[in-house]
Amino acid sequence: MRRILLTLCIISISQSLMGQTAPNLDFEITENQEAKDWTVLGNGDYKISYDHTIHQNGKTSGVIESIGPNVEFNALAYKIPADFEGKKIKLTGYIKTENVAGGWAGLWMRVDPQVAFDNMKSRGITGTTDWKKHEIELDLNNNATSVIVGGILVGTGKIWVDNLTITIDGKSLENAPEKKLTKPQLDKEFDHGSQITFTALNETQLYNLDLLGKIWGFLKYYHPAIAKGNYNWDYELFRILPNYQKVKNNLERDELLVNWINNLGEVEPCRSCKETPNDAVLKPDLAWIDKSGFSKALTSTLKYIQANRSQGDHYYISM
Repeated sequence: MRRILLTLCIISISQSLMGQTAPNLDFEITENQEAKDWTVLGNGDYKISYDHTIHQNGKTSGVIESIGPNVEFNALAYKIPADFEGKKIKLTGYIKTENVAGGWAGLWMRVDPQVAFDNMKSRGITGTTDWKKHEIELDLNNNATSVIVGGILVGTGKIWVDNLTITIDGKSLENAPEKKLTKPQLDKEFDHGSQITFTALNETQLYNLDLLGKIWGFLKYYHPAIAKGNYNWDYELFRILPNYQKVKNNLERDELLVNWINNLGEVEPCRSCKETPNDAVLKPDLAWIDKSGFSKALTSTLKYIQANRSQGDHYYISM
């Protein structure tokens, strides 16, 4: 049960982060006196604020300030979907500092999921400096799903961040070529929520949900059709849950699961798949397939997929 609820929670968070439209990279758009869509990362005694007096452009800048002895780092973070194509992504922004010590200040940018990252550690800003333009440029992988940018303060002091811009191969975000959406990205049915409601659950229902979480995870990494990116696998979980919650016994449960798996498409025999050696350092524990009391049909279906599992590139896995 924890597994499936955690999965639903992670999916929900991802959706909320990816729901942005026009980037608010200059802190000018506010909601409840906070810069819209900006979040805070880090640990320690820091204060985040927005300065309407000191700014490089417009009327507002973002501020990070250490306010106590317990200092590690704090970062302003803004996430955008990587729905553009290109080879290079550049972040440009302006930073002003005051008494930065014991670390550094700078811009930062991360491209996910095949992580490209730079936080200016090797060329960080220290001391007291006036507004100055800084840049970060990273490779943009075609498999990128999101980009996070912002300003960072490591150690003590105070920094102002303003007027951030992002370009793709020298073109603004508005003029960058749009990425061709994959099948999972085109699936928008649950973009605004799972539409799933859990009422009081008995022990059998909790056990069945735990099994569904295991099978869902197993299929995500082993089934070739999912590996190819033919399905939004998060949303497929939402689709099966309403009927799954209605099953009256193990037979109905297993029949539903077998039909669900079969509807994903035929799995061709894998000529290159081999059994995992007994002395392998990393070996998946799939004993639950035999120990869960599944029907013969469901057990054989899962074992066939494991024996003829996906090989090579995987839509949901970044190495």
